[in-house]
Amino acid sequence: MVYVGLVGISISDIVFSSGVSSLIMQNNTNGKRFPIHVSSETGVLLRNLLKKQMTKRPHTFTLLSNCITALGATIQDIIIDDTCEGVFFAKIILNNKGTTLCLDARPSDAIALALINQLPIFATQTLIEKLSWLDAIPSGIQTPNTFFLCH
Repeated sequence: MVYVGLVGISISDIVFSSGVSSLIMQNNTNGKRFPIHVSSETGVLLRNLLKKQMTKRPHTFTLLSNCITALGATIQDIIIDDTCEGVFFAKIILNNKGTTLCLDARPSDAIALALINQLPIFATQTLIEKLSWLDAIPSGIQTPNTFFLCH
């Protein structure tokens, strides 16, 4: 699968509320923001990765990163590519000795791999257009009830 028109995004904030964390993702081009909801535990793990605070025992995404490296592959791209009924979808694009592999992933796992490996995160132009009706989310606003419809 070839992606065209990728837009750089990054985590601008992580908002914690009871049982849910919201990763506030920011479009690096226009500053618009959108939430990706994850469990509180995942939010804490990603916050720790952002702060470069590693745990003593590896998590699943650390194991996956180590396996990719041990098998001689490299992570080429992390792409958040779709949303449907509040659920986001991601792809991890690998390069293995010249062969491109595309793995489906939860966005939180893909983002964790990007943070561990210091890689940029991208969204597809199609996803950005799907979210275009959203106004920019002001800093500090909690968004656990935001709901996205399928197109």
